Amino acid sequence: MKNLSIALNAVLIVAVGILYVLHFSNSTGDSKNVKSVAGEGAVVYLNTDSLLINYNFSRDLNEKFLKKQEDSRTDFNFKAQKLEKEATEFQRKVQNGGFLSRERAEEAQRVLIGKQQNLQQLDRELSNKLVGEQQANSRRLLDSVSNYLKIYNASHNYSVILSTTKGGNVLFSKDGLDITQDIIDGLNSRYTAEAK
Repeated sequence: MKNLSIALNAVLIVAVGILYVLHFSNSTGDSKNVKSVAGEGAVVYLNTDSLLINYNFSRDLNEKFLKKQEDSRTDFNFKAQKLEKEATEFQRKVQNGGFLSRERAEEAQRVLIGKQQNLQQLDRELSNKLVGEQQANSRRLLDSVSNYLKIYNASHNYSVILSTTKGGNVLFSKDGLDITQDIIDGLNSRYTAEAK
């Protein structure tokens, strides 16, 4: 009986040893490779801050937007300075008695007030136009990334691809779950090909 117990324990120890070796020999040990850590059905993430900074389409959209914003601001500032000069000239005429009658001064004042209201309306219109364009750019960028993620995930089969920012929801993860660089490389190569 004692020999049987020793034999069974020896067999169990050998079996556990074999299972241990089989289990750990399947891992590659390369934790830097996304596919080794994040296999099919895994939850991975990408850093949107890095994506926006390094995705060429995002940079191009941002540069075009900043150029339009600068042009808009320059045009508005030119018109505001012109109105300011007219207002200064009006004040000078009033102080020096440069109007023939009070009615002429009041008419000039009404014209200036109308120009000021038009300038304020222009400011609102330009701001609304820029906000609309920024929203349209955000939609285009989101569509581009979302469409690429569908294509990318067809070959990777992740369950969930999260979006995070520096200091965002993902505070710690295993190496290999951040697919940001892989996505940026794929998006940029696709964008370069489309641009040509």
